[in-house]
Amino acid sequence: MTQYELLQNVFGNLRDFHRLKVNGCVEHETIEYVLPQFQLMAERVGHFCFVLLSYHLDKTDEVSQVNSMLVDLLLKIIPVSLEVMHICCTNLKGSKSEEVGLFIKQLLEASPDILRESLIHLQEHMVNVVTPSASTCNIHAMIEFLLIILTDVPRDVIRHEILFVLLAHVRELTKEAFVLFRNLEENMNEASGANLNLLENIEILKVDLKNDFLKARADSSQLRFPMNDGTHKLKKLGQFQCFFSCFDKIRN
Repeated sequence: MTQYELLQNVFGNLRDFHRLKVNGCVEHETIEYVLPQFQLMAERVGHFCFVLLSYHLDKTDEVSQVNSMLVDLLLKIIPVSLEVMHICCTNLKGSKSEEVGLFIKQLLEASPDILRESLIHLQEHMVNVVTPSASTCNIHAMIEFLLIILTDVPRDVIRHEILFVLLAHVRELTKEAFVLFRNLEENMNEASGANLNLLENIEILKVDLKNDFLKARADSSQLRFPMNDGTHKLKKLGQFQCFFSCFDKIRN
């Protein structure tokens, strides 16, 4: 998935969600706290498109600068998308509106790709803007753990009937990763506490995976990663035990 495709997917979902509000399918009070973020997001996307058009008209070769702007834009609007996913899986879960139901289904089906690409972009951006330290190494290991879930596991070894429950867990942890990144940029002391919270919550997910989400026990020889043709390095992992040993790097 290219950065532009990710932007198109995320912005398209947010546009469709806002349309539900405009059409009266969701109550204003339900999404009131996220609406200011929509306006700010629209302004940022509009500014990016204007700059992109200006470069195109000027025939200016500014590919690296545009790519940098695009990544920065994605890191600012993806948290809004995560909030929308949260609203859909909580406040709107019991909605009787057919339009809301169709949107939630569409969002749930797209969420693994959006979450995975979001974490990859976040991780790559951290390499460029955050000074390497023991704390950042821990964060990278935690992100790797979440990426394994999103990249390989759901197809074969996660109990399908509770797949979306697992994705809800991963979505919340992805939100925490974005908050942690913002704290790293602004205040390392605040990031330290958030780092511990994310670590504890991933430890809880690890236990839940072993006990609740898997079709077989985590130590079973039946469990192996599906070896598909993706390009991400996580897809090269073989034994399912690597899934948990990756997380254990955080403790070392």
